[in-house]
Amino acid sequence: MFFKNKFVKKKFYLLIFSIISSFVSSAQPNVDELLKTSVSYLGKKQYSQALLNLNQVITYQPENAEAYYYRGITNFALGNINAAIEDYSKTIEKKPQKIEAYINRGSLYSELKQYERALIDYNKAILINPKMVAVYNNRGYLYFLQKKYDLAVQDFDKAIFLDPKYSMAYINKAYSFGALGEDSLAIEVLSKLIYFNPDFVPGYFNRALEYKQIGDKQKAILDYDKGLQLQPNDVNALILRAELKDEMEDDSGAIEDCSRALKIDSSDAKIYFTRSSAEFDLKKYQAVIDDCTHAIQINPEYVEAYVLRGNAFDLTGNYVEAIKDYTKAIEIDPNATDAYDQRSIAKISKNDIVGGISDLSRAINSSPNDIKLIEKRAILWTATKNYQDAIEDYSKVIEQNSMNTKARIARGDIFLLQGKTDLACLDYKQAEKLGSGAAMSKRIFNCK
Repeated sequence: MFFKNKFVKKKFYLLIFSIISSFVSSAQPNVDELLKTSVSYLGKKQYSQALLNLNQVITYQPENAEAYYYRGITNFALGNINAAIEDYSKTIEKKPQKIEAYINRGSLYSELKQYERALIDYNKAILINPKMVAVYNNRGYLYFLQKKYDLAVQDFDKAIFLDPKYSMAYINKAYSFGALGEDSLAIEVLSKLIYFNPDFVPGYFNRALEYKQIGDKQKAILDYDKGLQLQPNDVNALILRAELKDEMEDDSGAIEDCSRALKIDSSDAKIYFTRSSAEFDLKKYQAVIDDCTHAIQINPEYVEAYVLRGNAFDLTGNYVEAIKDYTKAIEIDPNATDAYDQRSIAKISKNDIVGGISDLSRAINSSPNDIKLIEKRAILWTATKNYQDAIEDYSKVIEQNSMNTKARIARGDIFLLQGKTDLACLDYKQAEKLGSGAAMSKRIFNCK
């Protein structure tokens, strides 16, 4: 995984190539062969059959530590977390030096947020083998989950010291620096990773995310380009590069990336939505409607797709369909600020000013510090002659941004309509001091 908000998780040990010594008895089936077959099923991801075989091995040989170990892996693969923990505990009971069992059990405790138990297991694994790289990586991940980023970095450094080409430790260390807000250090770590392992694709994709984080979009694009040269069918990378191109106003490039991604996977709603965003910028509104419809068919709960399709309907004059889409988005997410905002515009286009004000008020309830929303509502209050409400909204805007000359002038105009010339002139003068020529003209014409 290379998403910014996800951490590269530890790997469970699946030692399908390591078969223990023979356990043969004339009164029993060939347990050694049965165990080998179980491991083979495990490697083929035939987990149910592997579980049946491992249960038989344990029935015939209840002291067989390896059988419990492999059953732990199987139960984890089947989603039976507690059963997997029990199996790893049995493994440890039968074979206390089985380091992989401690690591895997610690990983499960970590996922269950039983951090103290996980730490005990990792520490025990390190006592058994202080040079096993994966243990430090896993313990570093545990510290990361607990937001103990400095300790996490120390463990990832230890893993890298033991194996300078251990790629996952570099990735995880970079995420730790990212969590600390040290994006430049994260880039430095990922650059070292790429130096040691120039064919490790996640290195480029993760560094692209870091470059984007610091605003260097061009370098981010270059890293996506390099990663996709090595791994051309990575749909997530194509989507992320398309989003970046869209932000950089390379809408045609974004559409091309999405179209390429759809040839690989046409069942991903996000690809259609990302392409529709670029199409919207190019004013290809029917294409937006078509792609958003595809996205919604795949994911009927896709709020953003309803809003964007509503915008396309709105701009083509189909206000009824636009309002339907905004309303559906709000049904899915009652706090969808954009949906309320856009529905208010559609209602205003139908001369439903009161409905527009109502939707803006709901949007403001979801985003009370959004100056643009408050300013929009102030304009509507003024149009409907609700002057006091308009004054209150403009005052909120000015309170949040004292440099907003338009809000000062608008409030001054309302004061003037109310006959409060002194207050109007005060607003005009303040706006004029901030450099507004329009305010100067109003002051000269209306104030003594």
